[in-house]
Amino acid sequence: MSGRRRSRDSLKRKNRSKKAISQLSSIIDSPANFSLKIRDIAVRDTLRLSKRHGQRCEPNVRKMFCKVCESVMSFGSDSRIRIRKGSIIITCERCNSKVRRPIKR
Repeated sequence: MSGRRRSRDSLKRKNRSKKAISQLSSIIDSPANFSLKIRDIAVRDTLRLSKRHGQRCEPNVRKMFCKVCESVMSFGSDSRIRIRKGSIIITCERCNSKVRRPIKR
């Protein structure tokens, strides 16, 4: 009987974490409404939630922050984007980390 309750609690926990990650993703995705400091805090919290609960955020938001220094990358000012040999190379200007993603055809 207690096993059913545990699974129900874990489902509630997963749903709450999905909701929290989507709310934080909306903060990260709207630079006009929130300052850079608040967006950096949202990135940090999103990474912590995703590690703790095993939930991922949306792929379009995942490209907007650096996982190494846990900060928002504003394309053109805080990061550099290059296209080389069929892949996109995104460089964070704060910590100099590079992420290579293949170009989808």
